[in-house]
Amino acid sequence: MKLDLTKEQYRELVGAMFLSDLVRHSMKNSPEEHSETFIEAEQALYSQHDQFDETERIEKDEESGVYLPTLALESEQMTYLRDYEQAILTDQIAAVLARNAWEKEVQSGAVTEEAAVNRLIELEDHFHVLLEEKGLSALNIK
Repeated sequence: MKLDLTKEQYRELVGAMFLSDLVRHSMKNSPEEHSETFIEAEQALYSQHDQFDETERIEKDEESGVYLPTLALESEQMTYLRDYEQAILTDQIAAVLARNAWEKEVQSGAVTEEAAVNRLIELEDHFHVLLEEKGLSALNIK
C-alpha cells in the first residue's frame, strides 16, 4: 500500500507514531516483549524521513541501521504527553481513591452488591469535587 502524504501530514504521523510507541512499549520489561509488527511499521514510516525533509526529527543510526527519533522530536512530543498527563491526573487520582474506599466498603459489608456500582460512581464524584476544590494539596500520603 502506498500513502500520499503532505510534509505536514507526515510530520503529524511521525509525532503520533512516536507517542504511540512511547505509550505502547514504555511499560514493557524487555525489548523482546515489543510488538515486532509495530516496530516494522515505525521503521517503514521513519525511513521516509529524507523525502519529507525531517532529518532534524528522525535520524538513522549508521551502526545498527535503525531509524530513531532525535531529541528535537522527543522534546516536541513530550510537551503533548505532559499536557495529556496533567489533563487526566485528577481523573486518575479520583478513580484510584474511589476504588480504594469502595473496596473497603464492599469488604466490610457496608455496601450491597446491588448498590456497589452506584456507590463507586458516588465516591469517584466525591473525590473529583474534593480535588477540584482543594487541589492536589488536599492529598495526604501515609
